[in-house]
Amino acid sequence: MDLGLTNRRFLVTGASRGLGAAVGRALAGDGAQVALVARTGTPITADLSQPDGPATAVREAVAALGGLDGLFVNSGGPPPGSFADLDEAAWEKAINGTLLSSIRLIREALPHLRAGRDASILVVLSSSAREPIPGLVTSNVLRPGLAGLIKSLAAEIAPIRINGLAPGRFATDRVRELDEARAAETGASVEDVKLAAIARIPMGRYGDPDELGRVGAFLLSPAASYLTGVILPVDGGMIKALP
Repeated sequence: MDLGLTNRRFLVTGASRGLGAAVGRALAGDGAQVALVARTGTPITADLSQPDGPATAVREAVAALGGLDGLFVNSGGPPPGSFADLDEAAWEKAINGTLLSSIRLIREALPHLRAGRDASILVVLSSSAREPIPGLVTSNVLRPGLAGLIKSLAAEIAPIRINGLAPGRFATDRVRELDEARAAETGASVEDVKLAAIARIPMGRYGDPDELGRVGAFLLSPAASYLTGVILPVDGGMIKALP
């Protein structure tokens, strides 16, 4: 199927590795022009957790691409820990890095997207938007907030489309770090933690980032032209909650 991505212009954040890099590869593989943003080592360097980071990212992407037709909003996961573990500084880091960075990025990009073609936004959430994850209270609080933002903006910014992805367990550095933290907390081995997680996944494995990348490219593309306000789980069937 032709997704209609040839020469479409996309800003992809959190793109140095993992899910962001996978979406960037999928978009570019279908002919899109892609500006990649991360804190270090990519064509556009910006720290989105800082107040001026999103504006820098959007400005440089527009300068490089000549405009924007789509935005992929992705940030590093917020600090792990239970409520008792987290101090004020940890909450501020989580809010700035996950919630405010996304709000600022969307706000900065909207004027350019309104001038784009079949413009769309896709926001990475987490399975925590549908079911709380033990030891990740920051994500359990902030990801549902982003889901609420998506649902609110679907009406406010139409015909620009906005959707969300709720990934489950993928073979990324972030998930590996979470498995290691869970193992340290419980005294189990990392392998046992991973096997316990896989036992909840009907597909029987962690996902490959490129599997999410292809879904992301579709949702951003004109081929998904009648989808907006959708929070799509990509989790191998892990979360059993009804939509």
